[in-house]
Amino acid sequence: MKIKVWTDSNNRLLNWAYADENRPVGPTDEGFEVIEVDKAVGLYENHASIIDGQVVPDAGYDPDAARPTPEASPEQQMIAALALEVAQLKAAKSSD
Repeated sequence: MKIKVWTDSNNRLLNWAYADENRPVGPTDEGFEVIEVDKAVGLYENHASIIDGQVVPDAGYDPDAARPTPEASPEQQMIAALALEVAQLKAAKSSD
C-alpha cells in the first residue's frame, strides 16, 4: 500500500496518511513523500524515521506504554473517598 509521509529535516516522521495507489513513489511538490509499505505498522509520529523509503521505528518505543493514563476527575475522587469512608464506618460498626 502507498502512504504519504511528512518528515522534518532529520527524516523524523511528523505525520502520515494513506495515498492513492496510482501515485508514483517518491517526493512530491506538495511537501510530502509517497512510500510503499506492506502494512501500516510502526508509523509512530515523532517516534520513527523514514530511511530510504522505509519506516524505521525508534528502538524500544512502546506506543502502549507511552499512552497517558486518564486521571480521575474531582467528582470521581470524591466518590472514591466517600466509598472508602463508608466502608471504614461499616467495618468499625461490625466490629462493635
